[in-house]
Amino acid sequence: MVPVIWRTAFRIALAGIFVLLLAACSDMEVRIPGVTRPIFQDEFILGQTGTWGLESDEAGSTAIVPEQLVIDVKNPNLVQYAVLREPAFADFSLEVDGRIMSGVPQSSYGVLFRMQGPEQFYRFEITGDGLYVLERHESGGVRAMFGGDWRDSTAIGRGVDAVNRLRVRAQGPTIAVYVNDVLLEEVTDTTYSSGNIALDAGTFSAAPVQVAFDNLVILPPGG
Repeated sequence: MVPVIWRTAFRIALAGIFVLLLAACSDMEVRIPGVTRPIFQDEFILGQTGTWGLESDEAGSTAIVPEQLVIDVKNPNLVQYAVLREPAFADFSLEVDGRIMSGVPQSSYGVLFRMQGPEQFYRFEITGDGLYVLERHESGGVRAMFGGDWRDSTAIGRGVDAVNRLRVRAQGPTIAVYVNDVLLEEVTDTTYSSGNIALDAGTFSAAPVQVAFDNLVILPPGG
């Protein structure tokens, strides 16, 4: 039940990007008692967005429209994603709203994180019919699904237009994923310690699907 074709919106070498992590980490101190400042945030306001890699062709597209990042997947068995080219992140707590705008509700959307390249990353994904998965991807198409196959959760809002708040907390080897403030899974894995993040949408045997993301915020892991 996993889309078999992956499309990336960035074509840059990641060497050198990770030096930005040091600068980001040096700025994580809380300067006001009780207030944690975001490491990064994006409401996808035109002209004020981050450095997202976007692409478009007959199979799918990624685009920033007023106050949303929209991923449109037209073909079956396809994953389309947009990478935030900089900065890279090590330990963080990421939250973002996602929803299926139109199309097949059995399609998926989620977050790729600690990306080393187009084949090396962690992925947290949900479907519009209430399933989720946390997995690790490695070179050559190798994939490890933590906790087994896709699993059902009543915490996931179902159907077209249902908004789900996704959260990924990564601190050292510990990774925890949430939907709508409900913890779905927590695992320990040391394969990837830092990298880029991306937002993605995918189809299985049926297509198309259009997914929108909004209100992205990345905090220190205790934020």
